[in-house]
Amino acid sequence: MFNSNLILIFTCLILGATLKRTGRLPAQTATVLNAFVIWVSLPALVLLEIPKLLEHTRWSTELLVPVSMAWLLFAFSVATFLVIKKIKNWSSQTIGALTLTAGLGNTSFVGFPLIESLHGKEAIPTAVLCDQLGSFLALSSVGILYAIRHTPHGRHSDYHARQNLLKNVFTFPPFAAMLFAILFWKTGLSTNEELRTLLERLASTLVPLALIAVGFQLRLAPSSLRMHWRAVGFGLAFKLLAAPLLMTLLYRFAFGSQSLATQITILESAMAPMITAGVVAEEFGFDREVASLMIGIGIPLSLITVPLWNTVLTAIGFTA
Repeated sequence: MFNSNLILIFTCLILGATLKRTGRLPAQTATVLNAFVIWVSLPALVLLEIPKLLEHTRWSTELLVPVSMAWLLFAFSVATFLVIKKIKNWSSQTIGALTLTAGLGNTSFVGFPLIESLHGKEAIPTAVLCDQLGSFLALSSVGILYAIRHTPHGRHSDYHARQNLLKNVFTFPPFAAMLFAILFWKTGLSTNEELRTLLERLASTLVPLALIAVGFQLRLAPSSLRMHWRAVGFGLAFKLLAAPLLMTLLYRFAFGSQSLATQITILESAMAPMITAGVVAEEFGFDREVASLMIGIGIPLSLITVPLWNTVLTAIGFTA
């Protein structure tokens, strides 16, 4: 289970926390690293992956289950935390951080090695669909739209504010890169080996830099946990328990599917919060401590909960 990806995750988290404790780097280090991820690493990844999707994906009904999961999960997250906000009267900063991190899963960097360890390499194509046409596109579109629309610093009550909203959506680097990727694909530039090598090297900085930033700002001090334990506990319960339960009820009992592809899709819905969603949450002024705790605690916790979900799914009749 602990392959190179998972080792890198823990190494970067520990490295970030260690750098914070040494005091050798300035207090703004996490903000600078997150800005680099937003402006360089993530757009490079978008330009790499979107043309591949456009080139190789052939739409069919078999794609509906893995592709639909992330979009349904994010909608469920938005609705759930909107209700929680009204009941608990939590701040917009907290609700925004929870909506993004609990509504978008780490379906690739954590998801791929976990899925492979549980079901072998033959399960990876389904996991890729869950990630690329699901989580990845959902973050790059509706996730960013949600973040801009609900940012604590934004006011969108009048015509000019709505104009600014649209401007912010289309000029936000990952979303702009997603639109440019279509042109990138159409012109054939996406097949240029020199450009691809450049983009691959820039995109490879995303996970280590984002995780070091998470580790740098992760505070597991009793005071921090006491302040945020209710919000983080509810967010992780939603992401690691409620989300896969909802997908099980929907796909297994409502649609009657119990194939391996559906089992993989449900397991992907149970993955830890997405690292990049935490970066986006901080970029738009949501609660950085809540987002950081969701990722820092959610990743190691998911290494326990996902295999448990796999056991439950097999027990209720899914194809092992």
